[in-house]
Amino acid sequence: MIRVRGQLFIPEFIEGNVAAFDEVESRHIIRVLRKKTGDTLYFTDGKGTLFRGEILQAGKNNVTASITEREVFPEPEKKLHVFIAPPKSFDRFAVFLEKAVELGVWSVTPVISRFSERKKINTEKMKKIALSAVKQSLRVYAPAINPMRKLEEIFTADYPVYAALCDADPLSVRQFAASEEAGIIIGPEGGFSPEEKDLFARHGIRTVGFGDNRLRTETAGIAAVCRFYQP
Repeated sequence: MIRVRGQLFIPEFIEGNVAAFDEVESRHIIRVLRKKTGDTLYFTDGKGTLFRGEILQAGKNNVTASITEREVFPEPEKKLHVFIAPPKSFDRFAVFLEKAVELGVWSVTPVISRFSERKKINTEKMKKIALSAVKQSLRVYAPAINPMRKLEEIFTADYPVYAALCDADPLSVRQFAASEEAGIIIGPEGGFSPEEKDLFARHGIRTVGFGDNRLRTETAGIAAVCRFYQP
């Protein structure tokens, strides 16, 4: 069993038994951590495999490492898919994304709803934040970060989907937390419109509440992930 001692990295690519790291990771390895040829590195492909390796090339902008050991992990038993209407402030959304990934979220999809404050988002920036959180939390599975979609486009999932509502039955959270795989829809600051709530009912979307307090969008998202993975 590989036990990560220190930091975890994500290589740009792995070919055979050699991993190559991009300029950003290489600079951190060499300039910040002051690693050198022969030193041990721990890294993951984000698809369930953890590696231990030794640095072959210690260039300031180009690090490669030979793989000395690998361990494959099964997919987690619980998987949560979060569909969330991002707030106007990307910084607030970044907080949600970072914490959700650290807590174990399986996928994140930003959505546009009737009262959305943000209609566009930088998916590549989201992915960078997510990968940073993967390394911080020592995850070996990176979550899927999906492009923004309209609310009505997410009702085809093959797992139960819930919508977070303040007035939902408080007991509903138990069913939500007990699911092996589920989706949760987090609305914008203005909540869901009556038409959207009707849409949920027509598509069999269940409702779930996370307490009596009115939560900001990013707080509700974090609360949902916490309740699902740590009921």
